Amino acid sequence: MRQKPLQLIVCAVFSAVLILGCGGTRLIKTNVDETHRGTPVTDVLVIVIADKKETRELFEGKFVAQLKAAGVEAVSSAAAIPMPKDLKLEKEDILKVIEANGNDAVIVTHLTGLDKSESFNRTGRHYNGYYGYYGYVYTSVHDTGFYSGHVDVRLQTNLYDVKTEKLLWSGESETKDAKSAIKLIDDLLALVIKELQKNELLPVRGKS
Repeated sequence: MRQKPLQLIVCAVFSAVLILGCGGTRLIKTNVDETHRGTPVTDVLVIVIADKKETRELFEGKFVAQLKAAGVEAVSSAAAIPMPKDLKLEKEDILKVIEANGNDAVIVTHLTGLDKSESFNRTGRHYNGYYGYYGYVYTSVHDTGFYSGHVDVRLQTNLYDVKTEKLLWSGESETKDAKSAIKLIDDLLALVIKELQKNELLPVRGKS
């Protein structure tokens, strides 16, 4: 039986801020389809929208591993669909993978915001009196000092039911002062898996 077309772009109204932390990453907005709560998905196609092939493969691979560890079958779109040069997947190719694998859900993750800031730090603060202060300021102004970077990253993750095309769960995450892409991914996945289990959209091992 042919699956209905998959709608990848859905407008959703998110619920109030949810305070959940994992290292420097937290979920700041979530929305869940209450009618689907308690009906766990069993087989997920993972799609990460990224500007680099390597990022997509890394992120999807880790997501698949985390889902399988949670007792859910999963497949990476990077492993199942040859990536075109423009990195854009066609709907027909996605549907073929869904049909071939029997996926009952699709999870899509993408970047929604990237804030970069730099702070300038000057060296030395030794001065005595007004001229000592003048000397310090003069030196500071002419000193190269050093810059330190600060990057905040926001990602959105959406879980869709394949048959109904409904948005089952959506969450926006925020990572403050992201230092490592791998840690960011690991922290995000830990939060998403935990939240999906809490909403009974993923099975919880040991719970009948």
